[in-house]
Amino acid sequence: MEIRLDLTLDKVNKLCAICESLKFDVNVICGRVCVDGCSVLGVMEMCGRTVVLAPVTINDEEYDYFYERVKEVGAYKTEGFYG
Repeated sequence: MEIRLDLTLDKVNKLCAICESLKFDVNVICGRVCVDGCSVLGVMEMCGRTVVLAPVTINDEEYDYFYERVKEVGAYKTEGFYG
């Protein structure tokens, strides 16, 4: 399962605020480009695209907590690559 988000300018600050409040890192991936979720400028560069949010954790509870937080911003789960 992948967590995806159709990134717009108003979602950038919300996403970065969520990523900064977590104990683990979150990678924001668009094609071959991967940036830290706390980097406002890096995430802003991907506006207008659909990005993959990849939390760097092996704890299922942290993953579920992250998904619940970003779901409020508009994130959704897909089955995987090109899903």
